[in-house]
Amino acid sequence: MLAEDFNLPKQTHELFAVMSRGNFISSNGTKDGMNRLYDIINNPENFDRLQAYFNVIRYNIERGNNYFYFSKLNEPNSELEKKLERFERYIDIIDLFASMDNKITIGSRFRPGEISEECNANVRLKQKLQKIPLYRSETLHNKVREICDLMSRDSYLELEDEKTESYKVLDSYTYLLDVINSIAIYEESGNSDNAQGLIYN
Repeated sequence: MLAEDFNLPKQTHELFAVMSRGNFISSNGTKDGMNRLYDIINNPENFDRLQAYFNVIRYNIERGNNYFYFSKLNEPNSELEKKLERFERYIDIIDLFASMDNKITIGSRFRPGEISEECNANVRLKQKLQKIPLYRSETLHNKVREICDLMSRDSYLELEDEKTESYKVLDSYTYLLDVINSIAIYEESGNSDNAQGLIYN
């Protein structure tokens, strides 16, 4: 069956290119026309057609609070468990962000320097930052930069201004919080059914 048979929007290829990489389409994203793509997929007629089309190729469009992403149809529980393990790297990051004086939430704007300065002035925050795994930067500032790079690649943050290193927190950040909560439930119950709907990543 051809894409033309579904009367799809002309941006279908763009939508697929973003979501098939495991990225989100957030309503408050502006880079690469993200908010425009959100409006297209959020149109009820477009959504129904896109959903039917992507289901044919075994993807499902999942709707969050002002964001969309792909999940894979009939994905084995073993794959879901691997995804949960990958999301565990974010637990310490979210804990750090939630412990700051200026808590980082949806729509927040910040610079890595602001976070590293606060961590440098607060022993408890500094310890939280230093224990975050997978990073080998020698300075606190560079460590925060690497965290921001990671979260931008995973489409939870958007770099708004390269010169000032200003980042914005995207709507998809809610998904990250929800997944981390599901990890806690998953680990307590040992039941992978709680992991349904995890992003294709």
